[in-house]
Amino acid sequence: QHYYITNNLSMSIENGLFMDKEAYDQLKSKLEKELFIFQWLTTLEKTVRDFPKAEFKQFQSKLTLELQELLKSDHGPPVRRLLGNAFVAVYSVGDTYSMYDTITVCLDLIKGKADNTTMLGCIEILGHLYEKLGRSAGGVFPDALQALVKSIKSSDASIRKSSIYSMEQMIIGLETSASYGYKDLSKAFRSSMTDKSVNVKCKAAQGLRALTLFYNVACTSDLDSNIAMCLKVLEGANYDCRIATAQLIGTLLSKALQFKPPEGSKVKSYSTDEVFTFLSMSFLHGSISILKTSGVDLGKSVTPREVRVGITEAYTFFFKEMNNPWVVNNLNYIVSHLLDLLSNSKATPSHVEAVYSRKCISFVMDSLINSLLGEASQLEIAKILIIAVHKQMENLNKSDSSLSDAQSSQHIISTALYQLSSVVLRLGTASMTLITDHIPVAQGKSIMFTETVFEVLLHPSPAARLTAAWCLRCTASAVPAQLTALVDICTDKLEKLKTSPEALFGFSHSLAALIGCVGGCPLGMPHSRSRQVMVIAEDMLRTSSQNTRLSLPRTQCGWLLLGALMTLGSPVVKSNLSRLMLIWKNAFPRSTKELESETERGDLFTWQVTLEGYSGALMSMFSFLVHCQDLCSEDILRRLAGISEVAVNVLSHLPTIIKQHGAQLKAATAMVRLRLYSCLLKIPPKQYDGAFANLLRQLVSELVLNDQTCTMTSLLRKQCHRGDSIILGIWLKDNDHQTVEEQLQPNSAAGSGAVEHDSSCVFMEKDSSNWPLPLGVMVVDSAVRLFGKVFPSLGDKHKLQLLSHFNDTIKNAKGSRQLAVQVNIFTAYLAALKYTSENKMKLGNQDVISQANQLAEVALTNPDPILRCAAGEALGRMAQVIGDPKFISTMAQKAFESLKSSRDAHSRTGNCLALGCLHRYVGSMGSGQHFKNSVAVLHALARDTVTQVQVWALHGLSLIADTGGPMFRGYVTSTLDLVGELLLTESLDKVEVHQCLGNLLTALITSLGPDLQMESKSIAHGRNVCLVGCAAMQIHPDPLVQCTAIQCLQQLHLFAPRHVNMKALVVYLCNSLFSKHLLLRRECIACLRQLAQRHPHELADHHVKEDRYLASVVMEMLDLEQDAILCDHIREAVSAILGAVGAENPRKWLSLCKGVLSLAANSDGLSKQTDMAKEDEEEGDEASFGEVSTAVKNTMAPRWTTKLFAIQCVKQLMIACKDVPHHVDLQKARQKLKADPSGSCLVFLLSDLVRATFIASTSYSDQLRREGLSALQMIIHVFCGTLDPDYDNHALLEQYQAQVGAALRPAFEDDTPPDVTSMACQVCNAWISSGVSRDASDLKRIQQLLVSSLQNLQTSTHELIISRYNESTSTLLRLSVLQAWAEVYVRAHELNKQDSAEEALDLLSTVEAHESYLSELWMSAIRDHALLALPPSFATQLPPNGGTFYCADTIDSSRPHYRRTWPSILHAAAMWLNKHPFRKEMDKITDMTNEDRLFLSIGVAIEALCAPSSTHTNQTICICLEAFTELISSPWSQAKIAYNHSTCVEYVNVLHRIVLTRSNAQIHIHALKCLLLLQECRRNTGEGSDDRLEPGNSFLFANLEMAMCVLLRRFPEISPTDHPKTPISSYASTGEPLTAIKELIRLSIDVIVGLVSLPTDQFYVEVPEAAFLLLTGLFSACAVNPSEEEKEEQVKTSDFVLHGTPSMGHKFFSVVPHISQGLCSVIKNMEIKDSNDRRWLTCITTTLVTLLQTLDQKSEQAHLESYVSTLTVLICSAPPQASNVQIVYDKVSALFSKMLDGDMNSQLTSLRAFKTLIMSCDPVIRTRYIRSVSEAFFEVFFAYQKKGTGEDLTLIKEIISIQRILLTYCLPNTHIHMISLIVPVLISMLGTGAAHALCLAEITYLTQTYPAEVRNMFSEQPHLQQRLATAIRTSAAKAQAQTTQTRLASSPISTAPKIALKMDFSNFK
Repeated sequence: QHYYITNNLSMSIENGLFMDKEAYDQLKSKLEKELFIFQWLTTLEKTVRDFPKAEFKQFQSKLTLELQELLKSDHGPPVRRLLGNAFVAVYSVGDTYSMYDTITVCLDLIKGKADNTTMLGCIEILGHLYEKLGRSAGGVFPDALQALVKSIKSSDASIRKSSIYSMEQMIIGLETSASYGYKDLSKAFRSSMTDKSVNVKCKAAQGLRALTLFYNVACTSDLDSNIAMCLKVLEGANYDCRIATAQLIGTLLSKALQFKPPEGSKVKSYSTDEVFTFLSMSFLHGSISILKTSGVDLGKSVTPREVRVGITEAYTFFFKEMNNPWVVNNLNYIVSHLLDLLSNSKATPSHVEAVYSRKCISFVMDSLINSLLGEASQLEIAKILIIAVHKQMENLNKSDSSLSDAQSSQHIISTALYQLSSVVLRLGTASMTLITDHIPVAQGKSIMFTETVFEVLLHPSPAARLTAAWCLRCTASAVPAQLTALVDICTDKLEKLKTSPEALFGFSHSLAALIGCVGGCPLGMPHSRSRQVMVIAEDMLRTSSQNTRLSLPRTQCGWLLLGALMTLGSPVVKSNLSRLMLIWKNAFPRSTKELESETERGDLFTWQVTLEGYSGALMSMFSFLVHCQDLCSEDILRRLAGISEVAVNVLSHLPTIIKQHGAQLKAATAMVRLRLYSCLLKIPPKQYDGAFANLLRQLVSELVLNDQTCTMTSLLRKQCHRGDSIILGIWLKDNDHQTVEEQLQPNSAAGSGAVEHDSSCVFMEKDSSNWPLPLGVMVVDSAVRLFGKVFPSLGDKHKLQLLSHFNDTIKNAKGSRQLAVQVNIFTAYLAALKYTSENKMKLGNQDVISQANQLAEVALTNPDPILRCAAGEALGRMAQVIGDPKFISTMAQKAFESLKSSRDAHSRTGNCLALGCLHRYVGSMGSGQHFKNSVAVLHALARDTVTQVQVWALHGLSLIADTGGPMFRGYVTSTLDLVGELLLTESLDKVEVHQCLGNLLTALITSLGPDLQMESKSIAHGRNVCLVGCAAMQIHPDPLVQCTAIQCLQQLHLFAPRHVNMKALVVYLCNSLFSKHLLLRRECIACLRQLAQRHPHELADHHVKEDRYLASVVMEMLDLEQDAILCDHIREAVSAILGAVGAENPRKWLSLCKGVLSLAANSDGLSKQTDMAKEDEEEGDEASFGEVSTAVKNTMAPRWTTKLFAIQCVKQLMIACKDVPHHVDLQKARQKLKADPSGSCLVFLLSDLVRATFIASTSYSDQLRREGLSALQMIIHVFCGTLDPDYDNHALLEQYQAQVGAALRPAFEDDTPPDVTSMACQVCNAWISSGVSRDASDLKRIQQLLVSSLQNLQTSTHELIISRYNESTSTLLRLSVLQAWAEVYVRAHELNKQDSAEEALDLLSTVEAHESYLSELWMSAIRDHALLALPPSFATQLPPNGGTFYCADTIDSSRPHYRRTWPSILHAAAMWLNKHPFRKEMDKITDMTNEDRLFLSIGVAIEALCAPSSTHTNQTICICLEAFTELISSPWSQAKIAYNHSTCVEYVNVLHRIVLTRSNAQIHIHALKCLLLLQECRRNTGEGSDDRLEPGNSFLFANLEMAMCVLLRRFPEISPTDHPKTPISSYASTGEPLTAIKELIRLSIDVIVGLVSLPTDQFYVEVPEAAFLLLTGLFSACAVNPSEEEKEEQVKTSDFVLHGTPSMGHKFFSVVPHISQGLCSVIKNMEIKDSNDRRWLTCITTTLVTLLQTLDQKSEQAHLESYVSTLTVLICSAPPQASNVQIVYDKVSALFSKMLDGDMNSQLTSLRAFKTLIMSCDPVIRTRYIRSVSEAFFEVFFAYQKKGTGEDLTLIKEIISIQRILLTYCLPNTHIHMISLIVPVLISMLGTGAAHALCLAEITYLTQTYPAEVRNMFSEQPHLQQRLATAIRTSAAKAQAQTTQTRLASSPISTAPKIALKMDFSNFK
């Protein structure tokens, strides 16, 4: 798949098959034509394959001729490659009859010796045709083969290479059909393997390997000669050739071993021993000639490193060819063979070669274990390694063993133990069985893992002892539970074997290694062990002079243990710091005079011990500076610098000491220098500037190699810019063979690291990859680093002297020493420039700059490429540091002149890079005047015929393009043309050129940026070049070029995504995932990671191969890949896809994760066997994700790290689905399934979820167990509320309680690590608190587990834990138990409050049994937390012995556990204190009084509430507020709180701050509840009468401020200020839940009303005024026309306001009635205080007027019903003096009239309000309103004379009730008039259904109450009496008829049976 876009020209005609020649002829430049052809060929292949076969045949002939014509033209490699693909496509779709013509044309051109380009094209096309269609062209195979055989004799290496590759393609395509040509092919390949060109050799090896698969002679008769030939090829081979040759050797030997000759055949077959003999002889001798002689070794004296590395890689390929079963069956033989190689002196002729050989063997074993062995097999190989070590030690302990035996065994033991360490680390806690079980050896004898390793600690070789120490460290890291036991063994051995030097060395180093891994062990080590080790170390140093034989080991081991203790950090070191400073000071001479006197005396042994003491002291100081940086104050650094200055003075005397006592002290003095330099690197140079003179003398001596060695620093590559690695060999750091390939790097000591080079690495280093280099190299490296730090602090004079000396030294040095000196000096100078630049310092004056420039210019033309690269880097950094345009101009001009005048490749390459580095570090603006010249010169050099010059020029150009910015835009088009031209024309052999072109193209794409989306002609052309360039690089055979293509496509996808074929890109990336090159796999995963974040759906549905999803494939890679970056990118990519699309189809994702977990449980033999793990998979799950076939085919089970990621994916899947209703609600899921049968819901997969978490929770890995329990806890939280619709009131999770219990039970066993038990306690708490299981008997199982956890709170259990683990681990476990019980306690009380009596009783009965015990522990935990939360300045107040649950020595590690658990514990303690309200007898229980408990708990809660908003979560804040509420609820606590006025004010201020900083509505609700309780405290105690309304000091003011803050957040329009407001038309529009807002408003109103009732002497009017202001504003904001959903609720508003009986239990209620009620309450409270104060009367009147004015302003939006109801209540509640105001009267009367003219609801509301008004208000006011409203009232009454509905009936009732009231208020003489108005209307409504009875009852009432008036009315209107009588009779008749009908319906009806029975069954029983 390729990426292209069609340009504006018409590129094809006739169905898209043929090239548009007219358009082609119109193109002018060669580049445009080449682009045109490239694009046509790209589209042609796809077009042909999609073309109908029947129709294509008529065009095939013409198209073939056109392609053949194109074949004869001059085209570059990409076009030739596409041309071959086009021919293959044509003959694949069409007929193959013309294929012979094409092959004949190619052969004729090859035989005719056409030009090289045409020959290359013909050869490549032949290869393509035979590879894809080989059997169809078998007839001309002999001719083709002969032509290719002749062409390999060409003088052009590219033709020879292409010919060899085409032969390989023939073999692949023809297979056995080419058997008659196998011999010729073999000869051709073998002859080509002796070619001068390395590329030809590489292709020949690949070809011979392909032939070996079919040609048995190659691996039988010719095996010896082929292996010998391969060994010759390995000498001087590059990486690609070495890999190809190693693959060939592996294939040859594997086929030889697998080959079984026919019976009777004379063909030789090879046994396993013979095959491995080939490998061993090649590894040891570099030759197999010894096999052909009579025991005489004719091999090389030392095997060349290239050959050894090649054979090492051949081992790995051989094992892969032999496949997994064979390797597993022969593990014992393989391990023995590999280890025996190290026993041969040929493998270890010197120390460095021995290190290299050990690394080679380790690499073979690593590759074997990583790629071919599962975890069960890894355990097996670990046992084999242990047995091998045991045998070596057994042989060594024999009486006849010699020193040579010890020397030969040390390498075997070191390698075996190192590999054993790697296996244990990979297995993690799964290796526990390896450590604890006995390993059988022979004849009933068995050994133990630890005993064998400890035995090696007594080995004579330091390398073996140190590797054993490292192995113990890895064991403790993998199985933290074994750490303390191993430490105890070491300390015991040191005590018992303290007279043995070997034992002191071995066990001290093992102890140091174990201490060094404590920081990486989650469970840690008891602090008492560190004190014990401190005593041991001091005792060793103190007694070192008592025994001469033990002086040296005691000195060395004592300082080593001190250095190891420093890794434990400040908790251990802080208390011993003063002693340490004294020890360090006493380790060195106290004065110069004492040093000189020491120099004059002493012998060799004395100085060995002294120097060891110096280096040990400096080593421990360095460890302190690295691991205790928080203790490195200015004073400490100054004191350490003083000690270091003394050490610097010691260095000046070391040469004299060496002269006196011999060269035996050189290693010891070198170690002292190394330690000193390392220490000084960690101290600021200004602290030791007094020692610069002596120090610089030593540093310069190290750099210029005054010791006449050729030691070279290993830091030069690191000092160069990472971007320059393309010209230095980028492959090294990004391939699978880095461990052994780095041995072959020039100018580098990489690959020679070993543990014996520096014994401190056993505790200083965390990874064996960082093991120290040889001592000489380390000393130079440290000197280089220190020089780089010191040099910028020198004066110009000293800088000038140093640089001049460096220049002179380089000139005077000769040979290899000159290169070493130059590399050292230049690395140090580069380090100084980097430090100067980073710290914004100056380089120096002009003389210094001149000398520095001379130093760089000399290196700029050096033959060594890395020095040239460093010189260019130095010039760039100098330009950056100096910042002088003149200097930059001078440097650029020099580069131009040198490029113009010099033809030397070295000079031209160096100056090209110098130009690029100048632009890199000063930017285009800083070098703008030379920008044009730089680009022009590099453009020209990019076409140079010398490949090296071309590469460096292109790299320099890419640096300019990358930093050019807008200034480079003018050169983008020309540069793109250059890139396109070179990509399409340059030979594929120039890999570095194509890599640089790719980097340049990436820079150009970045420069164009988003402009790539434009459609202008220039941009379209540039985009076209970019796409074609990417396609050309994709088909390049080199993986690095393909990586560059992916990077370019990533940039294109970023800036112009619509122009990138996303589908084709994903297909290409997925195909490249199976590449054998790590760099390409890593780049593909990185690109997929980017795409996963932008296009997750496309990746989620993509199939890779075998119909498997992409996620399944990449997760499988986690088991095979060892690169950490690659694995991290895989996890991130899968997580991104899962998070985006997991909720859409959870079935397939859960199927993937479950498949990984269940496969591991059933196949690796390590997991606990459970019935649940063996259940069959559900049908459909695997089919959707393709996992079943994978499980069957994959013989290696997933490893625990992959399983860990799988369970993490399960958790992420639940997070993605938990907020989607149909994923967690079974009823909605079923509805969703009906609507979409193909969909999947997570709730349907609940059983699979539980199964997956169960498998993880019961795994063999502790990390996996923790994660599995965490996932189980998440399941409970997500699905606890999911009900089972098939069973009422039963949770869906209830059916899985047995599985939950089974998953939890192992976590409470005695041998379970505390962190796992802690997690299990949280799960128990989640299950119990969730309410899933309601049956007491079912819940009892989990409760019993939680009850069993209480034993962890006992002292005996605590002591047992701290004897194994760190004290903080016990803190974790005990606090987790307390937290779990606290949350259960809280849940029980919550259920009790919710009337869940039965469930609450069950929980309460469980907790109350331990309540008194737990409560005191809760209070102790709160006190501990309060102490630990104190600022550092109060550290002296902490208890010296620690707290209840923490140790004083582990305070820092205990704090996180308290931070996690204290909220729940505080909440439970507060509830308990509230339940048992501070009884007096409680004071006697512990040392805390009731008052202490109260204020301790309140203080902890308030401290959390005062913390910054990012410190605590919203949940924690809610818990604190709930706890605070509980604490101040009891009368006793209220009395304690209320008397302190300032404390109450501060509490309110804290609550106000919470409201300001937190936007969560629930937090605000809890805060307001707390505020109401504080008001209650003040009200009940009568405190606060002297309160003054002052900000910060007033309780009243603080309350008002907080209430206003809550209201303003939701209703900003009520603000009394003039700031712009954004009105909120509805209280439901703030984005918060409606119920929460209503609750907030209700509580705010209660707060405001409560303030009015508080006692106050002065401000009894000001507070109500503020209350009225807030409440009226709130009313105006809320009393608006409701939405449709609230209309029904608003009807209830009037009932609430008028009758004052709200339904408080109802969930939804309106806010307006509460506001009205609040206004009334304010008025009543004011009246209680003073009813004659005119100020508050005016306040009430103002409130009424304000409401009426607001109504006028919002007449259209206002909710009139609310206004009329509220105004009515206020008028009735207010004193007459306040409400009897004309303006109020007029506006209220008008409002009543308007409402009575409205709809039915308005009329009903107004009638009720009017009734309340005339019944409750003052008589004078009542009379006024009756007069003004009666007319409108009677108009409504007269309108209802017809039959009414139910709603009409309600109105009629209200009207009748008002009439009765009005009659009572009327004068007696007016009754007749009222009755004359009322009775006729009532009579008119008789007989109208429901209103009849009501009207008749009212007439009866009036007749009885006012008989005379009614009689007079009837006498005047007799027709009314007649109508009344008729209506009564009619009603009576209807009632009589209805009564009769009812009686008949209720009487039984007797019916006889229709069929008579012949038998009487009446007595049947």
